[in-house]
Amino acid sequence: RKLKKLGNLKLQEEGEASSATSPTEEPAQKLTVSHIEGYECQPIFLNVLEAIEPGVVCAGHDNNQPDSFAALLSSLNELGERQLVHVVKWAKALPGFRNLHVDDQMAVIQYSWMGLMVFAMGWRSFTNVNSRMLYFAPDLVFNEYRMHKSRMYSQCVRMRHLSQEFGWLQITPQEFLCMKALLLFSIIPVDGLKNQKFFDELRMNYIKELDRIIACKRKNPTSCSRRFYQLTKLLDSVQPIARELHQFTFDLLIKSHMVSVDFPEMMAEIISVQVPKILSGKVKPIYFHTQ
Repeated sequence: RKLKKLGNLKLQEEGEASSATSPTEEPAQKLTVSHIEGYECQPIFLNVLEAIEPGVVCAGHDNNQPDSFAALLSSLNELGERQLVHVVKWAKALPGFRNLHVDDQMAVIQYSWMGLMVFAMGWRSFTNVNSRMLYFAPDLVFNEYRMHKSRMYSQCVRMRHLSQEFGWLQITPQEFLCMKALLLFSIIPVDGLKNQKFFDELRMNYIKELDRIIACKRKNPTSCSRRFYQLTKLLDSVQPIARELHQFTFDLLIKSHMVSVDFPEMMAEIISVQVPKILSGKVKPIYFHTQ
């Protein structure tokens, strides 16, 4: 079973792209992710990532109403729906992504969206409020009170810790962009994808690009190795947080009518159809380090 609305969104975009390719998408499609000579510290690859990075998305939350579990979670779900549309457009513009089998394109988006959104939110929290609060959107910022009200306090604390890691490790914007792209290629079905070989090659190319970004700032191989270890450990730490949130959102969807929490159509479908595959172990993250 496919996600109808998500599938329609992809088809609609492909129709638009065939008639008029946007300035940011064209170089992304022509570009192979392999090593590009002559751009040692500002590779074309990085220019593309900067160009296609989604803009700010608002949740549409009414901050004049009293904070309640139902209102906060309904707004988070609405934000997730809006961000998912941007994730699809962003993924399709990534170098090499459209060369994946179309079913594999759908699969990696459906499995990685939570990790991508958590990672991006952690970065926004770091850059906007110095990781003191969770900056889901300009109109949806969680302080301690809202973290408790949301009934997902432990998950919020883990997300805040992830955000603090950006500061502790002094993650650069370039490292963040490359790491986020790599997260898209970090969770797959246990039985493999339609074209697993091409996926593996694409993932390896993105890992090499992260290596190159690290090497731009460091001449010492030992320093580069240490940095690669730090960044990949941080990437690995996203997966357990995403899994906790998958469980939370799935449980919430089941009882949503009882607790008056709204789930937009795409979110409801992706959580009911794809999330159980992750929770049951049919889909698993690809870790850099032994867990």
